[in-house]
Amino acid sequence: MGVSNDTIRLASANIEEGGLGPDGSTARWERTVAALAAWSPDVVCMQEMAARRDPRRLRRHLWDTANALGGMIPLLGSEGGISGNHPAILVSPARLAVLDDGPLPRGPGHDPAWCEALVSAGPGGPQLRVYSVHLPPGSAAEQLAHAQRLASRIAQRGEHAIAAGDWNSWSPADPLTARELEAMPPHLRPARMHARPGQPLTACYDVHHALAAIGLADAAAGLDPARRDPPALAPTGINGGGRVDRIYVTGELADCGAVLSYAQKDGGGSDHEMIMITLSLDALARAPAPGFRP
Repeated sequence: MGVSNDTIRLASANIEEGGLGPDGSTARWERTVAALAAWSPDVVCMQEMAARRDPRRLRRHLWDTANALGGMIPLLGSEGGISGNHPAILVSPARLAVLDDGPLPRGPGHDPAWCEALVSAGPGGPQLRVYSVHLPPGSAAEQLAHAQRLASRIAQRGEHAIAAGDWNSWSPADPLTARELEAMPPHLRPARMHARPGQPLTACYDVHHALAAIGLADAAAGLDPARRDPPALAPTGINGGGRVDRIYVTGELADCGAVLSYAQKDGGGSDHEMIMITLSLDALARAPAPGFRP
């Protein structure tokens, strides 16, 4: 796939336990890396960067992944409440400079469920703060707490920002009926549904609303179907339903048309499909920064 110097291609992929099998086999990882490489991304927001719970192998596996994707710079986040699995960000040094990364760990059980990187498109070029997010899968309350802290952080900084990852929850752009929710595995209910005795199940959109409250926009949902591949919004996880994997952009980027396209595909090595947006560098440079929002 051709690469344009006028765009940034940002992908997000939950690679499921580092892409490694229980016996350490790398077949799934190899399929995932090949599928990502075919997109020629400039930034990859990765979730479940792991070495099958072996921290001694984690850094080596992180660098193996970055090198397999053409020599990207890897930045690793903390576990963020998901034991042994880390969010990560990989950046192509040929296209972007890394100016900052974070956040600092806060301690077991309190670490942020994301990592972040401030990148710049060349000397004096436009800057963008990227967040790779993996919210806890088993609790709507924990998800919302992380999402609120992340939203507050983005709003206070006032930067152009993109938050991408596995939210383990849905967007209202993917409406789900009570019958569809009832057919899903019961273990999904505590984090993704409102369940009240005697009442139909309803989808929980609290995480989305926390992000939308500071002006973040669901990038895929805001595009004309002709700019999406596939055109229709489709589930990204094996349990169906809506898109648990999503990319959010600050409202200024959505309003100025900076998001040119959206793509989604099965990489063949995970229980999640991977997603990607293409961003116009010119529009990013022209868009007004959100500014501090108290």
